[in-house]
Amino acid sequence: MTDRDIVVRRQRETGEAVRLERLGIDVPLGGAHDVRERARAAARGMVLPANDLLDIASTAHAAGRVARVLARVTGNAPLLAVIGAGIADLGPLRQLIEGALDDRGEVRDDASPELRQIRREVTEAHDRLQQRMQTLLGSPAIRGALQESIITQRDGRYVFPVKAESRSAVRGVVHDTSASGATVYVEPLPVVELGNRWRELRVQERHEVERILREISEAVGQAAEDVVDAIDRLARVDVALAKARLAAELDARDLAEGAAEGRWLLETPAQLRLVEARHPLLEGDVVPISLHVGGEDRALLITGPNTGGKTVALKTAGLLCLMALAGLPVPAREGTRIPVYDAVFADIGDEQSIEQSLSTFSGHMTAIIDIIERAGAGSLVLLDELGAGTDPTEGAALGVALVDRLVEAGASLIATTHHSELKLYAHRTPAVTNASVEFDLETLSPTYRLTIGLPGQSNALAIASNLGMPAGVIDAAREGLSSEQRDMEGLLADLRSQLAAAEERAQRAAIDAAHAETLRADLERRLDELAAETTRMRDEARARVRTELRDVERYLEKTRREVEAARLDQARADLQRARTAAKVLEPEPPTPEERAWEPSRRSAPAALVDEPVAAGSVVWLRGISMPGEVLSDIDDHGEFDVQLGALHTRVRLEQVERTGSREELPAAGGSGQHLPAPPPLAPEEIEVRGRRLDEALPEIEDFLDRAARSGRARVRLIHGKGTGTLRRAVRELLARHPLVTSYEAGVPQEGGDGVTVVYLASVR
Repeated sequence: MTDRDIVVRRQRETGEAVRLERLGIDVPLGGAHDVRERARAAARGMVLPANDLLDIASTAHAAGRVARVLARVTGNAPLLAVIGAGIADLGPLRQLIEGALDDRGEVRDDASPELRQIRREVTEAHDRLQQRMQTLLGSPAIRGALQESIITQRDGRYVFPVKAESRSAVRGVVHDTSASGATVYVEPLPVVELGNRWRELRVQERHEVERILREISEAVGQAAEDVVDAIDRLARVDVALAKARLAAELDARDLAEGAAEGRWLLETPAQLRLVEARHPLLEGDVVPISLHVGGEDRALLITGPNTGGKTVALKTAGLLCLMALAGLPVPAREGTRIPVYDAVFADIGDEQSIEQSLSTFSGHMTAIIDIIERAGAGSLVLLDELGAGTDPTEGAALGVALVDRLVEAGASLIATTHHSELKLYAHRTPAVTNASVEFDLETLSPTYRLTIGLPGQSNALAIASNLGMPAGVIDAAREGLSSEQRDMEGLLADLRSQLAAAEERAQRAAIDAAHAETLRADLERRLDELAAETTRMRDEARARVRTELRDVERYLEKTRREVEAARLDQARADLQRARTAAKVLEPEPPTPEERAWEPSRRSAPAALVDEPVAAGSVVWLRGISMPGEVLSDIDDHGEFDVQLGALHTRVRLEQVERTGSREELPAAGGSGQHLPAPPPLAPEEIEVRGRRLDEALPEIEDFLDRAARSGRARVRLIHGKGTGTLRRAVRELLARHPLVTSYEAGVPQEGGDGVTVVYLASVR
């Protein structure tokens, strides 16, 4: 193909098939047949035989499988997926065929209700016929007239083999006689009607089968376009998969998988560049070649000894270009660039023809004339042995003229030659480049390496000398060379020596550069590792500081709570001792200061509760010389909360001596004997759901402290379920908290595991 878009699409299909093969994705094409002509025949009204219909059903099945597989690999093979998506749904046609035909191509009994009924009647008629024949066979009158006591068939009718001389003993229809005439095959009259009925039903069965095949064939004809299109699409997929297998055989997957954007397929005019290209038909240890031609370097002239690989290089370039334009995998490496040529012209080999009276030179000239007339800017021209087959001087001059003409036409030219004049011409002409194939003089064998920019040597005298040619002959031949030829050979030898030295220096420089690159990469890796280690250590240090800071804060808070708890314990102990002393000793008369704010016990009758006790009431308790404020209503056990100055406690109703008025409470801001107001009652629950640990835990600790101070014995922590991290942290805190006696998960009505119920120690 010469259209770049089409070439790119074909190469992309090849690349996608290579990708699927590497991924181990099998595209099942088994069971597909080329039934296009049979589908078209059905469209013209032909009734297809059962075997053809089964092939169509198998193809429909394969098409469905391929479509489903390609639909699942859209990401890896978009073009092949588009091909698969265009396959029509042939499932109904397949079901129709397989529902009517079995694997042997026989029409099934349930292909139609009529056929099922007919075949049932055929079986019944056949059974009656057999039974009647068996009955007659057992008759003594008939058995004696038979050659053998068997039932056989002639012309589709059941008959007896009757002896010719006993023909009159069996009345019936004669259907055949034996070759000797000794046996007559007679259908007895009693079974003639039964045989007729059986035959009629068989005819009906055949007609029904033909009708069913006709209907199925009509369905195939109606779907003929879809069937033909499906086969065409399956063929495209099959070709892509075959190209993928070829790519694996040729080790040509690199360019195939890089064809997604078609970046290595160029519009003409452009430069052809082959990198480590290999001829696809060569096997074994193949020496790859690299060359470029086109653009500024319009022509490439390859020189060197015979059998050196000049023609192989020429054929490799041409064949790989044609393979690329056909969508085939190209055995070359990354960096290869191939223009989409309008035409590729080649004149390679001996064109002698006795019939046309053409010599080798005439044959070459006939082909080259045609090339000159047709080649243009979008053409690749390959010419082998340019200027050969005639006088060397004239051949060289003609070769120069041909190269000039093709370069002016804009064609890309690769040619091989032995003419020294063409080597000089290439050296002097900017648009023409020399190239050569190497030859090892020590082993007298070609290396097949192609060197761009340097003309080749024929090495004829050196080869002849190494093969044993007498020295005198070699010397005489050298003297016969012109000074220009000797200078040319010497110049080429010097150039090759300089090139070898340059290549050695370049190789050493490449090694040094690779070593330096390795060192640079290693240094960068170490710097990256050092930076990562520094960042890690800094993050770990920050994390440790934050952890230690939190531990210190928690320790200080715990210490504060322990100190306050110790004070409260001391206060409770003092209060208990005071109560004990009050029971043992008579109370002393109150001092004037006490009388100023504490009413005398004698001022109110004992055990006088003149007002109901409720939240907000003022009560006097037995053994306590100061009034207290009731903080809660009386519960079912007769207990309630009382605030006595700074002391918050819970008492029983029997401990109340009398009630009083709020004026009897110590006034705020009074004498130093007045205690601070009691803390307000803390809430019963706190919600920290969705908080971070560093926010939630301090807030919980503060809540527990306030709840314990306000007298709460049971509180709820709502932390939610989530991932469980916050729940675990909260319960670890509760396990070591001094104010917590126990804790448990909430009941389902409270929120289950998303809530923790905490029981607090009394600090009254």
